[in-house]
Amino acid sequence: MKHTFPVTALLLIIFVLTQINGLFVIDHYINIKESAKIGKTVVDEAAYTQSNITAPVVENESSSFIYIILALLLGTGIVLLIMKYKQRKLWKTWFFVSVVVTLIISLNTWMFDFFGLLFNPLHLYFMTVILSIVLAYLKVFKQNIFFHNFTEIFIYGGLAALLVPILNIISITIVLILVAAYDMYAVWKSKHMIAMAQFQTDQKVFAGLYIPYRRKEQKAEKQVVVSQHTPSKKILKSVPIYSQKSTAILGGGDVAFPLLFSGVVMKTTGSYFAPLFTTITTTIALALLFYYGEKGKFYPAIPFVAAGCFVGYGLFLLF
Repeated sequence: MKHTFPVTALLLIIFVLTQINGLFVIDHYINIKESAKIGKTVVDEAAYTQSNITAPVVENESSSFIYIILALLLGTGIVLLIMKYKQRKLWKTWFFVSVVVTLIISLNTWMFDFFGLLFNPLHLYFMTVILSIVLAYLKVFKQNIFFHNFTEIFIYGGLAALLVPILNIISITIVLILVAAYDMYAVWKSKHMIAMAQFQTDQKVFAGLYIPYRRKEQKAEKQVVVSQHTPSKKILKSVPIYSQKSTAILGGGDVAFPLLFSGVVMKTTGSYFAPLFTTITTTIALALLFYYGEKGKFYPAIPFVAAGCFVGYGLFLLF
């Protein structure tokens, strides 16, 4: 097993929470039923206006995978350059800004849905901005593990609100296949994905789920004095020995891409049950990866979650 059972369970729980929140956010920004009816994304312009962002638009959703892949390659190139020239401050600044923007988009959904009748929209927006900045600061500059993983639950919903409107089943399927192939190459062949993950964990500013822990190793026999009155009388007692600190990580892409797929499935079918299938199957796929994976080894997770996405959507279509 790659990680201990409690750590694995915690990773999977956070993963599921990110998917649920992301679907909630997508439903806030996109008219799911209308989009399914006309076969093209219908966004809620008022929701995007509330977040002070422009609703993304493309002429052909089937070819939008090109923009996603180019953005992925560009982002990877920038990170590799930051690593090469050891621009730690630049990485933190870029990461901080990205977190603030995506948190604003995501948290805005909760703020307006639950407190929209209590506060002026402008005041509510500024409250969302301030909350997002504070959470991002605690995550990036204070490097608080709790806030790091707590904000991860919301970040990907903001990202999905920007990308799901420009994708359809064809384009997201192509994205998953290409990214899965790239992930395998980057982990098993070039290994630059491993180097990127190690750089981020070393800086303690990681794009993804991040849980440091200590693994209890096999018990060792150690002599322990039984009584102070009989110091010569000793017995052998098993005492647990702990390894050096380990880190359980799940990359941001491993969380974001299944959410994008589930979001596209939801707006395509107009059903809230469809993404439930894909969320369950992708979670099972990750659980199997963690169970059969060996500790200390790196694995590309995208091929597994992509398979989970396709299986889940297939099962929904069958039922």
